[in-house]
Amino acid sequence: MLITNSLELLALKLDARASLLDANFDRFLHNRKGMCRFDRSSIQEGLISNLWQAWCMFCRYVIISSTKGALTQSGAYTTSSYLNNSEMEIAYIAKVLAQGSNLGTIKSLSGTYQEHTWGDLNKFTLVISGIKPSNEVNLLNSISVCTRLKHLQVCRNAAAHITKSTISDLNSARVSYSKTSFQHPVDMLFWIDPVTSDFLWKSWVDEVKTAASIAVQ
Repeated sequence: MLITNSLELLALKLDARASLLDANFDRFLHNRKGMCRFDRSSIQEGLISNLWQAWCMFCRYVIISSTKGALTQSGAYTTSSYLNNSEMEIAYIAKVLAQGSNLGTIKSLSGTYQEHTWGDLNKFTLVISGIKPSNEVNLLNSISVCTRLKHLQVCRNAAAHITKSTISDLNSARVSYSKTSFQHPVDMLFWIDPVTSDFLWKSWVDEVKTAASIAVQ
């Protein structure tokens, strides 16, 4: 993904990435019985991490592109008070807003490693509400459909950093699902969503696609 003047292109790229990962998940389901536990966990962690990163990158670029001016799917061009700021200046603005801080002198981040977690739904709201691009309503509406996506972040964090705190977050999420046994945090993708009666992984894939399609309208 990249800064683009077409928001629809960002959604199409995320959709394609999510579909590819979902196809890999389906293939994994067919082959996993013959795998050792380590191999299964490695593939599951790869799927979870890649989907989370794809979502975060979409959020980054849809926000920055909207701020700098981009064409929506409906044919309108977005605008904002930060239209002429650079990509890394907007990244700085977003980081300050995501922290709930007041924006003072605008600086430029020196690298993407300094950026906040773009895909965090609470931070997404703070950033959009602070920047107020002309497509603010669509961007905010997009995450209103995300009822399960916050648990993708919980799962990814627990898998990457197995601590008492992250496992506690994982256990807190169990009340929303059924068949929630796990040996490793990555097993969360096999929990059953009672709304769909399908794996939680499928809900995550559906939500990133749906949210993206609404965001770029």
